[in-house]
Amino acid sequence: MRLLRPWLALLLLALWALSATALADKVPGEPLRRSYDSDQTRAKPGHLALATSPDGELFTGNNEGVLRFNGIDWRLTTLPGRSPARALATGSDGLVYVGGYDTFGRLAPDGQGGLVYEELLDAAGLLGDQRHLGFVYQVIAAEDGIWFRTDERLYFLPGEGGKARHWPLGEDVRSFYLVDGQLLARIEGRGLVRFDPQRGSFELLPGGEALANVPLPAVLSHEDGLLLVARDGLHVASPQGLRRLEGPASRLLDGRRSYTARELDDGTIVVGTLDGELIRFDRDLVVRENLDLGSYAVIELTIDREGGLWVATENDLLRLSLPSRWSLLGDSQDIAGNPQDFEWHDGVLWLATSQGIQRLQPSQDGQPRAERLPWTEYEGYALHSTDAGLLMGVREGLLVLEPGEREPRSLFRHPHHGVYAMLPSRFRPDRLYALSGPNLMLLRLEAGRWQLGQTIPLEGLSLSGIEESAEGELWMGDTRGPVQRWRIDLDTGEVLGRRSYDDAQGLVVNRQFGTSVLRFEGSIRATSGDRSFRLEGDAFVPDLAPPATLVERTNELAVEETPLGDYAYTSRELWHRAPGEQEWQPLYPGGRGLGGYSYLRVGRDGVLRIATWTGLLQYDPAESQAATQPLQLGMELVTARNEQGQQLSLPTRTDAEHPVTVPAGHSLTLRFAMVSMESGAEFRYLLHGVTPGWSEWADRDLFIRALPAGDYALEVQARTGTGRQPAAMTYRFRVLPRWHEQWWVRGLGLLALLGAGVLAALWGVRLRTERFLADNRRLEARIAERTHELEDANRRLAEMATEDALTGVSNRRALENGLRREWYRCLDQRRPLSVLMIDVDHFKSYNDAHGHLEGDVQLRGIAQRLAREHDPQRELLARYGGEEFALLLPGVHLAEATRRAEAIRQAIAASDAGMTVSIGVAGAVPEVQAEPDSLLRRADAALYAAKRAGRNRVATDAG
Repeated sequence: MRLLRPWLALLLLALWALSATALADKVPGEPLRRSYDSDQTRAKPGHLALATSPDGELFTGNNEGVLRFNGIDWRLTTLPGRSPARALATGSDGLVYVGGYDTFGRLAPDGQGGLVYEELLDAAGLLGDQRHLGFVYQVIAAEDGIWFRTDERLYFLPGEGGKARHWPLGEDVRSFYLVDGQLLARIEGRGLVRFDPQRGSFELLPGGEALANVPLPAVLSHEDGLLLVARDGLHVASPQGLRRLEGPASRLLDGRRSYTARELDDGTIVVGTLDGELIRFDRDLVVRENLDLGSYAVIELTIDREGGLWVATENDLLRLSLPSRWSLLGDSQDIAGNPQDFEWHDGVLWLATSQGIQRLQPSQDGQPRAERLPWTEYEGYALHSTDAGLLMGVREGLLVLEPGEREPRSLFRHPHHGVYAMLPSRFRPDRLYALSGPNLMLLRLEAGRWQLGQTIPLEGLSLSGIEESAEGELWMGDTRGPVQRWRIDLDTGEVLGRRSYDDAQGLVVNRQFGTSVLRFEGSIRATSGDRSFRLEGDAFVPDLAPPATLVERTNELAVEETPLGDYAYTSRELWHRAPGEQEWQPLYPGGRGLGGYSYLRVGRDGVLRIATWTGLLQYDPAESQAATQPLQLGMELVTARNEQGQQLSLPTRTDAEHPVTVPAGHSLTLRFAMVSMESGAEFRYLLHGVTPGWSEWADRDLFIRALPAGDYALEVQARTGTGRQPAAMTYRFRVLPRWHEQWWVRGLGLLALLGAGVLAALWGVRLRTERFLADNRRLEARIAERTHELEDANRRLAEMATEDALTGVSNRRALENGLRREWYRCLDQRRPLSVLMIDVDHFKSYNDAHGHLEGDVQLRGIAQRLAREHDPQRELLARYGGEEFALLLPGVHLAEATRRAEAIRQAIAASDAGMTVSIGVAGAVPEVQAEPDSLLRRADAALYAAKRAGRNRVATDAG
């Protein structure tokens, strides 16, 4: 039976998904996106063209030139006269061709990892006034060459070095289109035509006159001929003529200011408009999405190697995951408040949010909008779909919307305790548990209608998870104590038994967190603090298997078993195990920046939805997924530097038989390369024989200090923000020995050492007698000298004491030593280092009012609270002086240090100390020319800025 499980599960999943899809329409969400503005590109707003290179890099025609993006860095290549780059295309030779003002050319490698612009006007045979081109509006790449189109002429440069050709154009010629090897154009007043290069003439296509006065943004291949995306809708051109297509997509485009269009990998069509819209529809002319990207016109579209859709607008660049099984419902669908529960019921997506009950219905225009329903004035908590109606838990009670009804029926009302969770019985389909404040309620299904049954007091339980293991047998976690098991008669509501499970039954309860329960693989699991347990027999044992071992915040662990597989999650982590598989894989639907997972459910429509901090994530397995090319990991540059600062460029490729040679005494600077348009690329390395294990994930720059002579292998791994990883690479290099480490030098040195040893032995015999006579005199002198050294050593030990006597934390000397140690460690590893300077507010006034003894007690209390807010294994807390403390944070970026500072400030302010603190934050990646003390000075300056601003606040150094 175990061998049948994987394919059987997949078959059942497919049948279930197909049936669910057939029964319900979809509510499309926003595709996951990332925006790049001038802060990232460091170029003027205004993007005019897009192209991708064979290795996956993105090129953008900009008002300042051509921007090149490798997924991490933006680099600008300027054109002659600082011309804008109006048009781009990638040729069959893999080079990007550019059209600007009075220029066209291509971007060629400069041999040092960069690009240089090569003008092609000479290759086109243009001389004198012929070079006054004006704007080159289009660059079209064909298999046999490149077309350049200006206002007055059309140029063709063959790819094999043949003679360039050009033809005059009239003022009425509009855009050109290269489709299936044909060069088409639209001529105003005439229509859609085919260009004949041999004659230099235009031939009207059958029925092409229908577009004589209709702008035509795009011409695409179609199964029936050519698909024409026009301002008045969609048309198909075939040898029989031109016909307008009917359908929702065509009607939607009629009158829209369509400007550009693109066919995606799944065969769907995307149209961008001058009003900032992005409309996607399939070949059946069904609208899939209608996205509002803002007020800026959509100018150009392209697709990268990873299936991402790039959108160039007048203001910025966007990368959308389209098509994608992941999407987001939120502000764009007018969802009010934070989703707390959601359910697909009767062809509609229902939401219980902090703003009440809402619903989203599928719409033909691809723009579903949430409708807020007037059934509650406050929060909606829980939803559950049944054939007998949709149950809705709200702050005021419990409602049920029965089939065919427009208004819900109230099952339960209470002024203070609404229904915040529901659990259907696994063993009695006609029973359901509802949680309402201090009570557990039983619901009964009678004559096809839900009715309220018995109410059972929870007797002080603060529920954290509830699961049913047998009919009427409930396991409940308690944030205040141990797990409890209740046995309930589902007919009478009588509590038949109640038992607690704590340390005596193997479940070690962390009193700070209490307990929580969940059900997975048919067994009851429990968590308490950072530990997880599994029920075996009548006792709990430690759970040392996934998914409990996968997550960092065990107390937040939740698990859902769905037809799409098993999901384990906390607020910041999401793991998935596919049906029939054993291995768990991390999921990053929107990159590592998206988090806040609070609830997960697969609806009746077969769509997985996850509530997050930013909205409702959707995963639709029926949606197509863009095809991606394998990622490649390599080196962008390798530089060796000697002690005098002289640099030497080294090869970026190597193998086991031909390692790269590194001169003796040279340090190495390496930059890893992985072209990926997915955000959040990270790298880690293992230098075999030098580092004890893999480094932490970090950026792509690595500095290695000068190494001893020998052979080394640097292994590198990379991953994108969504967790995709290329194959690991190994960079092999050989450090040459210094001159005095070579074998012949060492041989001569050994001979010289032996000769010196013989002479020393003879000289030693002579001096032995003299030493014997002088021993007594030196003994007395040495006794006095040792006594003096002992006194000095005791004094140095006293000076090196690192603990502050009053507060028990480290003193200022320990802080200074630790700062220098971590500064140089972070300098070597290119990691950030942050410092918090913490000052107790109005402490002098407290001393004056209560005396110094009470002040000392208060300082010790503050130090103890600060000590609870840091990790003593990796971080250093020290008393800097008086009422001022410092916290050293290695490996912590400035933004995270600021968040930590705010958490510390809030913790002190909320404590029973009765005092507040002001905190100054500074951080940086250490540099060779900087001094460690500069970081303290910057943090101290930020501290005084916080005090001047009114105290009890955090101020961050501006850098």
